[in-house]
Formats: sequence, C-alpha cells, structure tokens
Amino acid sequence: MTKIILLDIDGVLVQPGGYRAALRAAVHRFIDPGFEIREELLTELEKRGISSEWDMSPLIIASYWNSILLRQPMPNLPDDVSAAANEIQYQSKVDAPQQLSVPEFVLVAGQYPAETAFHAGCFSAIPEVLRRNLLTETRNVHKSHPMRTFQHFTLGNKYFEETYHLPAEFETESLLLKYDSSNITEGVQKKLFHEDHHLAAFTARPSGPPCEVAESIVGYAPEAELALELVNMKNIPLIAFGKLEYLASKYRLDPATLVKPSPVQALAGTLAAWTGEEWPALQAANHWHETGKLNGRFGKLPKSFELVVVEDTMGGIRSVRAAGEILQNAGFDVSIRTIGLTSGNPAKAFAFEQAHVGYFETWESIMAVL
Repeated sequence: MTKIILLDIDGVLVQPGGYRAALRAAVHRFIDPGFEIREELLTELEKRGISSEWDMSPLIIASYWNSILLRQPMPNLPDDVSAAANEIQYQSKVDAPQQLSVPEFVLVAGQYPAETAFHAGCFSAIPEVLRRNLLTETRNVHKSHPMRTFQHFTLGNKYFEETYHLPAEFETESLLLKYDSSNITEGVQKKLFHEDHHLAAFTARPSGPPCEVAESIVGYAPEAELALELVNMKNIPLIAFGKLEYLASKYRLDPATLVKPSPVQALAGTLAAWTGEEWPALQAANHWHETGKLNGRFGKLPKSFELVVVEDTMGGIRSVRAAGEILQNAGFDVSIRTIGLTSGNPAKAFAFEQAHVGYFETWESIMAVL
C-alpha cells in the first residue's frame, strides 16, 4: 500500500545533542553557570508539549529567577533581561534552588508556551515588565535576548552573523555541528526509501524558506537542512518552521498558528511528500486554514493511502491525526498510523501510552512493522 511518511527531526532522525548543549550554554549566561539543568526537567517539559528550546530557555530562566526573588525580593530590577540577569546574580544572597519546577499552565493553540505562561500569571515574583520581556516575542531575534543567545550557540558566531546580518555578541563554535548525531543506520535509511514510501520531514526547527524561493532572505537559519544533510536525506521535502514563517509573512499570519500541533504543517507535509513541491503544498494547506476546504492541489494525492508519522513528542502526532481526519472528511481513503519513538525514555513512553500511541524504543523495531 502507498505510504506517505512524515518524519520529525529531533529525537527521530537526529539525536539532538547540539540543542541540549546550546540550551544549557544559553541559559547559563542568565543564571548561575554552576547550576545543573537536569535532563529530567527538559523531558518533563517535552512531555507537556513544550518542545522548543526557544520556550524552554526563558521558562527555565524565569523559574530560577522566581525562586530567588520569592526568598529575596529585589526592588527596582532593570527591565532589560541581560541587565536584570547581572543584577540578580550580583545581589543574590540566597542559595540556588535545589531543583527547578516550571508551573503547570494550559497550552493555548496558536500561542507559544512561554507567552502563555506570561498571560497565565506564572513567575509572579518577577516584575511584570521584565517578565514580559523575558517570556514574550520568543521567536524575535531582535527582542528576545535568550533566543538570540541560543542562536549564537546553535549556529556559531560566524553563521549567526551570516543568517541575521547582526554582529555576534560573543564567539562560539556551532554546537549543532559539534554534538548532533544521526539516529538512523544505513539499513534503516534504505528501508525508508522503499519505492512505495513517500517521505517528508516536518519539524519546528528553523530553516530556510521553501526550496522554490530563490531570493535571499535575512533571518532564516538553515538548522533543519543541516540535520537532513547529517542523515543523508537532504533531498526529501522539508516543512520546517522557516517554511511556515515564510508562508506567514506572505499572508500576514502568525506562524504560531501554523506549526504543529496545527494540522496545517501536517497537511503541507503530506502534499509535499507526494508531489515533491514545498511552496505549492504550503499554499494549499493555508487555503484550508483560511477556508476550511481543501483546494484542487490536494487532488494530486492518491485516493487511498496510509498516512504515517514517526515522532518523539505529541505535537506532531496531534498534527497528523487532525490532518488525516480532514483528508478523510474530504473523501480520501486514508488510514492513519502514529508511531512514537522513545529511544528508551520512560517519560516519552508514558506520554504515548496516555495518548494511545503505539511506540518503540528503536528505529529497527519500527521498520520491522512498517
């Protein structure tokens, strides 16, 4: 049977050591560098649907600062995030927290988690303007200092300057290039490229604009493309965050409303996997977003196929489930298969169990059933 397979990148195609290293390096520029950022905290955030380091970073910084300021209020802190970090570090006379706990808040569709935490009133010991500057605009390299710092570490100062046309604030090598590793073997890759399989990668990683766009645009970091090159899959269609940002810029949309768990990203990925075209697929998915109807481009899809997603978190699972139901309601004979990859992580396994998603520890076990 024809299979259209959507593949997440981090935790699925790539073991994202670079992002973890960049996250810790970035956060440590705003809190005590000796404080341990435990992997259990990051996994817990992922389990809650908070999978982007652009949200994790400010949430962790806010948790740390809130713990300090609850025990030692500091009047008249600067509104600037970097200046406040220096002031808190200089003034603090209390012990660092034993461990961090990001408070529970309900995620809001179309809104980035850190901003949702701000609107939910989390971290109330931090002055409001400073809290707003820390937790909102988390995708804006000009306004979010944690995001800007994180991008220095992911790209390295040279690629940072080339991508954003901004002077580097400090020197660092690219931690993505240093610490990322392939999660698939040559044998798995060969099976993925079976003649009945039509593949696309879909991810919240930054990326360039759609492959059909020839113009050079400032601010599109090719992090997803670097990952596909690492696993020797650079020729498959890619529906990543940069592609969605480009779509949003053309239609005056908020890219937060398009990225998974939104079905828009999975609809675009499904059509791109079949046609090999990114920009037409993105436009067609947006037509559904604006009208609630699938346009003629989706007529290129086979009438009957299996839609498969391999994910390590629930965001992409929800996106594909919703996209599959949209296609079914439009008359396509689509069976939906959701596959979780845990790499032995019990928290991820628990999240998949709660959502009734079949999961596996290794790619080899996935390919045995796929």
